[in-house]
Amino acid sequence: MSGIWTIFNAPNTSTGAFNADLMILLTDGSVLMHNGFVSTVDTANQWLRLTPDAFGKYESGTWSAEIDMKTARQWFASGVLKDGRVFAIGGEHTNDPSSPEDSPLGEIFDPQTNMWSPLSKPAAFDFVRGDCNGTVLKDGRVLLGGPATAGLPPTWPKRTAIWDPANSSWVEAGTKFGTVANTKEDPFEEETFTLLPSGDVLVPAVRDTPKVQSYVPEQDEWVKCGPAPVKLAIDELLGTEVFETGPTIVLPDGKAFCIGGTGRTALFTPGPHPTSHGSWAKGPEFPSDTSASPNWPLLTALDAPACLLPNGRVVVLAGTTTPDSGDFFSLNPVFLEYDHSHPLSPIPLLDVQPPGFPAANFTWQSCLLLLPTGQLLCSAQSNELFLYTPDPAAGSPHHSWRPADIEVPSVMHPGHSYTLSGLQLNGLSQAVSYGDDAGMATNYPIVRLHHHTGHITYLLSHHFSTMGIATGRAHHDRKHCTIEIPSSLVPGHYELVVIANGISSEPIRVDIGWFHEHGFEGKIESLVYDSFGDFDAFTVKDQAGEIRRFESREPHVAELTRAAWQERTRVRVVTEHHHSHHMISISLVV
Repeated sequence: MSGIWTIFNAPNTSTGAFNADLMILLTDGSVLMHNGFVSTVDTANQWLRLTPDAFGKYESGTWSAEIDMKTARQWFASGVLKDGRVFAIGGEHTNDPSSPEDSPLGEIFDPQTNMWSPLSKPAAFDFVRGDCNGTVLKDGRVLLGGPATAGLPPTWPKRTAIWDPANSSWVEAGTKFGTVANTKEDPFEEETFTLLPSGDVLVPAVRDTPKVQSYVPEQDEWVKCGPAPVKLAIDELLGTEVFETGPTIVLPDGKAFCIGGTGRTALFTPGPHPTSHGSWAKGPEFPSDTSASPNWPLLTALDAPACLLPNGRVVVLAGTTTPDSGDFFSLNPVFLEYDHSHPLSPIPLLDVQPPGFPAANFTWQSCLLLLPTGQLLCSAQSNELFLYTPDPAAGSPHHSWRPADIEVPSVMHPGHSYTLSGLQLNGLSQAVSYGDDAGMATNYPIVRLHHHTGHITYLLSHHFSTMGIATGRAHHDRKHCTIEIPSSLVPGHYELVVIANGISSEPIRVDIGWFHEHGFEGKIESLVYDSFGDFDAFTVKDQAGEIRRFESREPHVAELTRAAWQERTRVRVVTEHHHSHHMISISLVV
């Protein structure tokens, strides 16, 4: 047996064919897709949203009408924020009249309104522009790098910034909180950012390969963690400066699998503390390039996507090194599959290649996305989308990789918000990477309901307590988020699962409908702690002046109520009908 590829098509937009490239998994299970720049950049402001059908299938899902952002852009930083919105910053090619190349502009997509709006960024941080890249840090802030827009490699900038979407603030990163000069030693240009389990960000150098640094948020410092045992970027080839690299994927065991543009790989094991260099080992190589007169001995990943499957294997695109517009990129893509539990060198082909995949494409024209179903979705800058369903015999996720110990009210009502908590809600990896821009990480909980009729409903999740990975399975590691029950959801009995990177928790039963519950809404009046300083209870005061006390020792309740008290945000406490002080759930009133 082998995996199965299914091909389906995106609809046309107002200007003609939709050429899907970047794909972002929204927190309600739908997929936001970007129209790639093929013939004109003016159409690269168009997006479509794919919602799976009633049985959870994406290939027969529903497509939205065209969703336009203000500025058309191609090759930019992107990702899902802590509150569930999506950001897009920069653009190597744009229709920005003031910066048609390397725009500094950004926009934010709100999945609840289906609209893009401008992102506020001070002019002092316009070095974050063009084909910038970055990653969402575990606390929800965003680390971004400033690429070179002109000049020779020795002059390329090394500046990075941190944007906090919660308060729209920007600060320069890597200065030890303003006490020293920039600690980044090599230019940001074309580098891949990868979040590690520690919350640090691993960044192999491109211009100065095989150097490697990581960013330590707690110290606001770039620290050395290299060199890598192999060069991960091609700097020069046949007299042409290339400076391209591949993606990096954190594996379930916490090691980072760094895929070089060179077709060579390396495995990084983080050290025990932030300033530790960690350790490196050579990984397997890509297959040899067997084309006539190859320009490089191996297949390469010069701007290419990779994805961690639920079974722990990594799929990556590779191609033959070919001149393109004064540079070199990887042509005629093939799909490789790396199995860390049984590593082979060279890395073998995926068990089956997609039929009809555009042979004349470059690897940079494709993006990969891991769906909540555990399937792999691949774009190719065309209206065709390629959906890979792995062979079940190829393995399944280890039980310890799953989200666990899920807690949510046993009874929930349509049109209301609730708090969901559990362990390892964000998975063990960002799961998806692209060498260098095009952020598509999926490390956040997707919540799915299954009805006995077979109907599937994805719930919108947002305001995640962390955007970290591998957040632990001990009781004190509990994390939480807010979920929304659709007003149109049919009342009844459902099974609920939480999915992280295509891996689902064990199902729990919940009831949807107007059962025997009451709600009490107001502002936190006080927080109550016992004699040991542990959270014990809280009180809520409603608009009529009534104050009720609710007891809880749950860490996520303590965190939510403390935040609501500090920000004077209203909360809704759901209680049992005959026990008005017995809390079933608490949620922020959004």
